[in-house]
Amino acid sequence: MSLISRFISEQGKILSRRVNRLTLKQQRLITIAIKQARILSSLPFLNNEKPFKRTEPATRPTGLRTRKK
Repeated sequence: MSLISRFISEQGKILSRRVNRLTLKQQRLITIAIKQARILSSLPFLNNEKPFKRTEPATRPTGLRTRKK
């Protein structure tokens, strides 16, 4: 599992070939291994360990928008 987890981002996405520096054949094998591990519940489909936090609330305009001519 430690080998497979090297090829997955923090969000749980499979990293690209450029990032991994793998050949096409190696990337295909890694992708198949990751997908099989997810199906067998060895790896989660999503990584929700660090939930997204807003630092300040989003502000929305309260008035009507007008078109500029």
